[in-house]
Amino acid sequence: MQHDTIAVIDFGGQYAHLIATKIRRLGVLAEIRQPEDPVEAFQPYKGIIISGSPALSSHGEDQDYTKGIYELDLPIVGFCFGHQEIAKYYGGEVIHGGREWGRADLQIQGQHPIFSGLGPSERVWMSHYDSVASVGPDFQELGFTLTAGGEHRFAAIGSDTLKRYGFQFHPEVDDTVHGTEMISNFVFKICGCEASWSMERYLEEQVQRIRNQVGDESVFLLASGGVDSTVAAVVIGKALGPDRLHLLHIDNGLMRKDESSRVLERFSRMGFGEHLHFVDASETFLEALQGLVEPEEKRRAIGLSLIHI
Repeated sequence: MQHDTIAVIDFGGQYAHLIATKIRRLGVLAEIRQPEDPVEAFQPYKGIIISGSPALSSHGEDQDYTKGIYELDLPIVGFCFGHQEIAKYYGGEVIHGGREWGRADLQIQGQHPIFSGLGPSERVWMSHYDSVASVGPDFQELGFTLTAGGEHRFAAIGSDTLKRYGFQFHPEVDDTVHGTEMISNFVFKICGCEASWSMERYLEEQVQRIRNQVGDESVFLLASGGVDSTVAAVVIGKALGPDRLHLLHIDNGLMRKDESSRVLERFSRMGFGEHLHFVDASETFLEALQGLVEPEEKRRAIGLSLIHI
């Protein structure tokens, strides 16, 4: 089943995954995308959210991303850094105006679907150094904030013609009291999504997808014992049965004491013991790492050793 999906572009801020989680809890699938992903990758989505970032928009940091997203006929909203990037792209000005951190009161200007159901003043959470000082001709100020330090103009901006919106604050955190409602309004009222996704249904769909892809074949899986490989083993085992899943666990000499034995025991208890294989390659990996200091060189040596086992 195809689901309406929102793309969340992760610019390295603290909350990209929290944004995605909030959307999924609304019954809509959200997927994390990277800033450099090709523009074609964004076309199937119903809308895009640009996350915050530790970068300074006013200084041109983190500018090498796919700006072709702005040419797509999709609604886009930006939070914090994303808000500033949207304003700047469409002719606004972003200044380095000093840090603002903490609670503020958003004064909503007029009526707008993105603030549907909210009061004229809403408690929001600010965390930024840069600020939008002006917006382009297609945009209007949807709200400004009040703090003990005074007004912060253009804290919320929008262009219904372009379907572009921005919040200087973070609606994804609980300190923004009705932030979930703001995200919900974007997802449903602006993007027109339908709530058809759930984690339970997602698991069922992935099980069926594995069955369709694998057919009558079997699967070989490198199983470190970490979260990713363990979840993969459980889901593939559910889809195909333990007899068609072959696991290989490799001790690379960098494991915790007795960790490999615990991993093997865990997989055996889960019903994968019959096709669970183990290789102690400690000497191979430690030899490859001998004399290396730089982290990237170590990663490369580990990767190459893994391929050649």
